[in-house]
Amino acid sequence: MPDSLHQTIREAIEDILRAGVEQYLESVGAQAEMPEISLEVPRNAEHGDWASSLPLRLCKGLKKNPFEVAEGIVAAMPASSLIEPPQVARPGFINFRLAAGSVEHLIRRVLELGEKYGQSDTFKNERVLVEFVSANPTGPLHIGHGRGAVIGDTLARIFAAAGYGVSREYYYNDAGVQMKTLGESLRIRYLQALGEDIPFLENGYKGDYMVELGEKLKAERGDSMRGVTDTQPFTDYAANFIIGLINEDLERLRIHFDTWFSETTLHKEGKVKQALDELESRGKLYEQDGAKWLASAEYGDEKDRVVIKSDGNYTYLAPDIAYHAYKFERGFTRLVNVLGADHHGYIPRLKAAIQALGHRPDQLDCVLVQMVAVERAGEAMKLSTRAGDFITLKEVLDEIGVDVTRFLFLTRTADSQMVFDFELAKDTSMDNPVYYVQYAHARCCSLMRKAEEVGQAWENGEGADLGLLTAPEEKALAHQMDRFPQIVIEAARQAEPVLVTSYLRDLATAFHGYFTAGNKDLSLRVVQENNPALTQARLTLIAALKQTFANALELLGVTPLERL
Repeated sequence: MPDSLHQTIREAIEDILRAGVEQYLESVGAQAEMPEISLEVPRNAEHGDWASSLPLRLCKGLKKNPFEVAEGIVAAMPASSLIEPPQVARPGFINFRLAAGSVEHLIRRVLELGEKYGQSDTFKNERVLVEFVSANPTGPLHIGHGRGAVIGDTLARIFAAAGYGVSREYYYNDAGVQMKTLGESLRIRYLQALGEDIPFLENGYKGDYMVELGEKLKAERGDSMRGVTDTQPFTDYAANFIIGLINEDLERLRIHFDTWFSETTLHKEGKVKQALDELESRGKLYEQDGAKWLASAEYGDEKDRVVIKSDGNYTYLAPDIAYHAYKFERGFTRLVNVLGADHHGYIPRLKAAIQALGHRPDQLDCVLVQMVAVERAGEAMKLSTRAGDFITLKEVLDEIGVDVTRFLFLTRTADSQMVFDFELAKDTSMDNPVYYVQYAHARCCSLMRKAEEVGQAWENGEGADLGLLTAPEEKALAHQMDRFPQIVIEAARQAEPVLVTSYLRDLATAFHGYFTAGNKDLSLRVVQENNPALTQARLTLIAALKQTFANALELLGVTPLERL
């Protein structure tokens, strides 16, 4: 059996394979280094539950036929009650099938770990800062911001489950041209609210929220600001109010930030100068044409970048360098930025900057989120943020709810184009992917209730004879559950939450198939009124499935419903 409850069957098989490789290499007198041990799920189920192509990688160095190497490794493997005798397949694969005893271990492992099933300490020595949303406070969050928000928060949840120390951060630019335009937009709306007939800015923020904000300012301050021409007080008022609205939407979406970080903090605390001085001391800044340049081409960027213009002002890159330097200064070992797809060209210069500061490029992950296209009743909607023609995140949540919104945003990789179909989102049938998964959890709960109604309530599984679970569908479900911890680790390693979403849909498909088979074949039904022992065994399997569904849904921030 595996060494601990935290070891999956896959990890146990990897240990068996590793022991076989070590023994085989010793027996043939090879001095080769131990190769990376890995398993894959075969595309064809007839080839087993797990497979390894390791002999194909070893054979060249050993100057042996890969089939011969595979046979030698299998012969050297220690016996295990978890798997049937491994099989060798040409040209040099080793195929593994789970033994009947593995099903019992898998189920009991899930139930004993409970809410901790799927969690690990894989990255326990690492600290990750997830920076996401980071929209400038120039208006309410729109549907596109919502996608980035859900992806960022889900990543943070996955990182925590994989053992990272996690912090969520919202970085916003409360200075610059956009914020000045916001202040001037509010100043004009305020004066219009006071009855003045003045034209609006051509490039101003035209959304209805600015009209409402002008009325709000009038209600609070009367005409006391009528003669104020400096835009900064209007900018501060608008930014503080909009940040409040943003936070309300995010809290409603089950997203909480540990830190709200203002760009002006970097300037006030001298962090920008500090970072540039550090780069200069390392010989990574040079002067040319009166400007100061970062030698970013040295680290793979297409060209060097200006950080201080000839007029002495910083470029946008300078505070960004300081911000990332400060992230490392705070002790984070991995930085994850969830950015809009339009930041694609910005990534090489950021990676170059952190390398120039002495950090590894792989310590920075930039997750690019494509914009969301919106469709209603089969027709695409044209949206414009500056013109005020957009769908706010609040509107989406009001119409569709949190669970559906979060899940749908996680059904595709961040860098994939996404069409948000409102008709599908409002569909409460199993055609809606979130209900398809939630219904699987609800079905588990329903089976538990049905068993109780016929006097066969689940008895916690402690005395259940899980050796009775011999149906191929039951073995397949146990095998699917065993994948969950590794899925979490891979999702954290790749910064890819869709791995968890896809896993949930696969698990739901397997369970719905098992449930449907029970309707056609009475012997596969979970509740067997004339066979209490089999009922208890199957209810124990259902309890483990219910826990796995709940834990995976929690990673996505989606409610595991007990009834639909």
